[in-house]
Parts: sequence; structure tokens; C-alpha cells
Amino acid sequence: MKRRPPSVLPLILVCLMSPLFANDTGQARSQENHKSSGVTQLQTTPLRINSRMVQVNVIVQDKNGQPVTGLKKDDFTIMDKGEPQSIAFMSEQTNRLLSTGTAVAAQPPANLYSNRFEEKYGVPTSVTVVLLDLLNTQFKDMAFARGQVVKFLRQIQPTDRVALYGLSDKLHILHDFTTDSTALLHALERSQVSEPSIRAASDPPPSDTGDAEADAFINEANARVAQTFMVNRVGMTSEALIAIANHLASLPGRKNLVWVSGSFPFRVGGDSVDHVNGPRTFNSEIEATAKALSNANLAIYPVDARGLLGPDIFAVLSGGSKQIPGSPPPGEFDTMVTLADRTGGRPFYNTNDINGAIRRAIDDSRVTYVLGYYPTHNEWNGRFREIKVEVGRPGMQVRSRKGYFAFPDGPASNKEAELALVEAAKSPLESTGLGLDVRVDREENSNTRQLKLAVRIEPSQVLLVKNGDRWKDDLDIKWVQVAADGHVLSSSSQTMNMNLPQQAYEVFLSNGVTITREITLLGDAAELRLAARDGGNGAIGSVDIPLTRVFGQIKTVIKPQ
Repeated sequence: MKRRPPSVLPLILVCLMSPLFANDTGQARSQENHKSSGVTQLQTTPLRINSRMVQVNVIVQDKNGQPVTGLKKDDFTIMDKGEPQSIAFMSEQTNRLLSTGTAVAAQPPANLYSNRFEEKYGVPTSVTVVLLDLLNTQFKDMAFARGQVVKFLRQIQPTDRVALYGLSDKLHILHDFTTDSTALLHALERSQVSEPSIRAASDPPPSDTGDAEADAFINEANARVAQTFMVNRVGMTSEALIAIANHLASLPGRKNLVWVSGSFPFRVGGDSVDHVNGPRTFNSEIEATAKALSNANLAIYPVDARGLLGPDIFAVLSGGSKQIPGSPPPGEFDTMVTLADRTGGRPFYNTNDINGAIRRAIDDSRVTYVLGYYPTHNEWNGRFREIKVEVGRPGMQVRSRKGYFAFPDGPASNKEAELALVEAAKSPLESTGLGLDVRVDREENSNTRQLKLAVRIEPSQVLLVKNGDRWKDDLDIKWVQVAADGHVLSSSSQTMNMNLPQQAYEVFLSNGVTITREITLLGDAAELRLAARDGGNGAIGSVDIPLTRVFGQIKTVIKPQ
């Protein structure tokens, strides 16, 4: 029988007396952990208002291509589908590292794990992810592209903050953000990202037996098989882009994704998205990708791994009418241009200077402006809305993303919500859309590895909806134990249903929410991951807890055959 979740209100009164996350400055921080979900005392934070803010990262350069500094909010004008908007805030960002901010960031407790950038040292104001996409690239083309990336890595500058990821059968974190050229080069050299068979299966060459009827039969059969593999290929590409966007969602400043790929398996055009190869539209996958990229304000720089192309192939990819057997679909460069244009990046194709393309993407981050506004329209229908940013000074060159998909904030279906939570828990990258602090305490005097965990979520991170005289929201958490080789050993779920009367709601606004859990770890578990999703606004966060940090070196248990 499914156990009903406990009432929240009694737990408010209990947990207010035992703050779980107080700063440890000589004061005792021990407290009783409750097996059931509860609410505990947190620092007071303002309530998130139920409005949709759009953030736009803007690059302003003079006539010589040099970044312009010192602009004020009044220098900018934003038009949303032709309608002027009031700029709620503006900040100027450079590619220097932030100083250590709060006292928490300067000295976090040893048993506190967080996905919030403000909790960490050396938070950059601009980052660039270089994604080597072997899933959508021929092996020989990626070999050339890797050589170009090596040239770039040998020349990175102290202000460059670069991460190196790979995509084949899954997303690989070769090295996360660093300014260390040597570390990035070693990571690339050590990487053994194998060529995925799924790509070749989804893009078979045309049959050439010499018999027209046999070729037609073989091509038709191959097309049916290829369609199945293409479904997987688009899904894997979408999952990787969503994971990267979710990881960077709460990072301030300029965020670049240099996507080094030999092809792009879907087309984005007009005010909707579509697939370029067959009748399957992949609307749900691509809509989720577009939403994640838009929410993260992530600028995409598509870089064609194929380098300099012959004139016939270039004509096809540019949308020409001439079709060459075995060549990619026409108009593929249109997709690159649209992806870059809509997100504020630049496309690079038909060039062997991949090294220079990455360098120019990072140079865009030297000085940028982040503008935020609350759209005055009420047309949240999933359609693309064009943005135009202007600077009221002569001779200025302005570049920003050209718009956003106006997806509604309405609650996702149970299936969509569960899928998003599962993907966040599986991802090797932490999602940062929902800020989480996790306190981890070992269970002493136990023959098994047991943990007591408390997950803190600030009230400004979630959205409660008033229904009658009550305020309601659901918080879903998924716990996943992962082996050293990355495969999932077990998972479990936990839901906190909040149904608060006005008095309890006011206490919540002052003190926030903490969900507690006790977990017994499996012998092979090397990492504990949790992913949380707020039902009110759909925000997702995840935190990785390496168990070697908690218990020391993990000894793999070899089970008898």
C-alpha cells in the first residue's frame, strides 16, 4: 500500500528548532534527522514572482571590432516582436574570474555539496564549452577537427575558461572548466571516445549493385532501418544539448557552446522546429532542446568539422538544387546559421580554420552586457518571438540572440516531468536550474554504509500556486546510486507535497524547505546522484556526491558467477 506523505504543517514547528545548514563558526550543528519529508529553517529570501523574465546577452563593438565598455541601461533599447520593453536590470560582464563572494563560498562545510555556482570558488563570468560531436561526424572529419582543437588549446589565454566535452554513444566530460592548457591537452589525448555505429546506420550510402530494381529494394529497406537509428541519434543529440544547457543555466555572464560537428540531425526554421530527414518531426525532443537552450541563454557557435568543402558539396549544403548521392541534406548550413543567429553565436563552415573559429567565439566574451526584461505580451504559445536590441550611440555593432520560443510555464505532463527528472539524474553534468544544497552525514556504528541527507531548497527557487485558501506545490526527488564505470545500480524516488494554509505559507517564505532522507548504499556504489524538480515552475537541479569523499576509496565488490 502506498504510504501517504506526512502533513507538512506539524513538521514546520519541529524543524524550525533545528537549523540544518547554519554556518559552523564554533556553534553546534548537530540535529535530529527525520525520515519523513519536512520543512526547516533557512535564510530569508524573497518570493519568486510569477512572471517570466527574458535575459539577453549582448555584444557591443565599435567600428574596429573592439568591445565597448561603460554602457548604461538607458543606452539600450529592446523590442519584443516590435513592441518596446522596459529593461528590468543590466549588468556589464568581462571574462575575468569573480572574486570569492560570500562567507559560505569562502569556507563551505566539508559535508555540504551544492550545485550553486555562488557556493564555489573562482566562478567565471564567461565560459566556453567545446563539444566534439562524433555522433554526427565522420571519423576522418573528427580526426581533422581534433587536430585543430589541439592548436587552439595550446594557445589559450589566462582569461579563457574552457570545458571540453565529447558526444558519441553518450555525453563524455573530457575536462570541465579550466584555464589550464596542459590539463585540457592531456584530457583530449587520454580520451578514447569510440566511433558510434548508430551514426553510420542512420545514414547508409545508396545501393549500387547495377540492378535498378535491386537498388530500389535495398534503399527502401535501408531507409526504414535508418529511420529507427535516426530517432535514437536525434534523441541522443537532444539529451546532450539539454544537459549542457541545464548545467550552465544559473551561471552569470556569457555562455558559449562551440559545437564541432559534421552534420546537424534536425532543422530549425521559421517559428517552429522540424527534422531534416524523413517524415518524423521530433517535435517533443527538439522543443525540449529549444526550451533548455533558451532558458540557459546559451550562445551556439556551430563549427563544421568537415573543413573546406568542394564546390559541389558546398552548393548542396548551402541550399542549392544539385543533389549528390550520399551527401547531407540540402540547406544544412541554413540550420547552422539559424542556430547561431537565434542564440547570439556565429556559424563557421567551409573553412579549415577551426582553431580560429573557437578563438573568435571566446573573444566574443571579452565584454558583454546582460539585459533582463519582463515581456508585456501574454502570448505564451510556444511560437518564436523576435527580439531586437539597439544601442543609442552612433557607429556601434550590436549582436545578441534574435529571439526566444515563448513556451508556457504550465505544468508538464507526468510523463514529461518524470522523463526530465530521469535524464537529469543520468547526466554526468549537474543541472543548476534549481539550486540545491545537500548536507551529508555518515551513519556511525553501522556495519553498512549509510547516509543521512538533507536537501535544502530556498523559497525563491520554487513556485507555489494558490488554490482556494491553500498554497500548493510538489517537489520530486530521484536518488541514483552509480558504479565506478558509470552504470546505474539502483534508483528511488521521493515526493514532497506541499498544501499549506496561509500561516504555514508565510513561515515557508521566511524559512524555506528541506527534504530529508536516509539511504543505505550498495557495495559497488561509487557515486550518489540526486535530481530534484519543482512542479510549480518545472525547474530542475541535480547534485553529484562522490562517495570516495565521504568514505574514502571504494572497493569494488566482485560477485560470484
